[in-house]
Amino acid sequence: MADDTYSYHLNQSVISHKNDTFTRLISEDRTKKLELLKHLLDHSSHPLVICGPEGIGKSLLLKVLQERPMAKWSYCTVANPADLSFEKLQLFIMQAINQNSTNRQSSSFSDLLQQLNRQHKKLILMIDEAGFLIPGLINQIIMLAKQYSALRVIFVLTHHELELKNSSDTTINEASLIEIPALSELQCTQFLYQMASAPQSTFTINDINDHFISAIYQETQGIPGLIASKFPKNNNVQNNIKSLKQLILAVITLIILALCTQWYSNSNYNINRIAVKEGIDAAINKSSLIE
Repeated sequence: MADDTYSYHLNQSVISHKNDTFTRLISEDRTKKLELLKHLLDHSSHPLVICGPEGIGKSLLLKVLQERPMAKWSYCTVANPADLSFEKLQLFIMQAINQNSTNRQSSSFSDLLQQLNRQHKKLILMIDEAGFLIPGLINQIIMLAKQYSALRVIFVLTHHELELKNSSDTTINEASLIEIPALSELQCTQFLYQMASAPQSTFTINDINDHFISAIYQETQGIPGLIASKFPKNNNVQNNIKSLKQLILAVITLIILALCTQWYSNSNYNINRIAVKEGIDAAINKSSLIE
């Protein structure tokens, strides 16, 4: 991996006004990784690799990045790269540029990226689960990013996938590595309290104690995805809301049917009254004629 030749210091004030981001990324260490990612995208032309085990929060980091828009940045996300070819990738990139461009005229791939460069804009190409890319494609993508300075590339890989790609796509060694750290036991505790406070949690704050925390931490090694998988969300709340909606709909339907029935009955009664009255009037008139 390319060594960064500068030291990057995160100003603590950056975190203080981003409570929501901090909560979602769980820890300050992981929030710093987001700020480092933004810094590298803005100041380095190296491709980037976000690395860590399954469930560590690599995809979440990319999601939070996209939710904090930058004026000169647009994003192109590839979520299912298994059947991706270089030609398909170019089409994805062109579509992403055209979606964010006021100029809808058709242009070539090269023209679109050169136009971004003239406008001092960047397209962030994010490839999740990059381990599924066909051998050699990472090399092509990195060479493409070298050719067009407006293109920034992020690959998401596990450590095992990165090791495999080091053999098949040697240019991956040029990438800057951002490793997502596991939670410490204290951070695991904070995460458990955060989960227990959620409306659909299957456990409560009262369930959390030293033994509970220690058992969860040892079993999951501080990987948030594994921790969350131990406590699937309780769907009873959603089911209750759905049942209540169905009950309300049923009551409304019955009321409408009752009103319609009453209206129909009243209509028949009025029709019968009119018919009887007309019959009486006819009989009276006939009697008058006989007299």
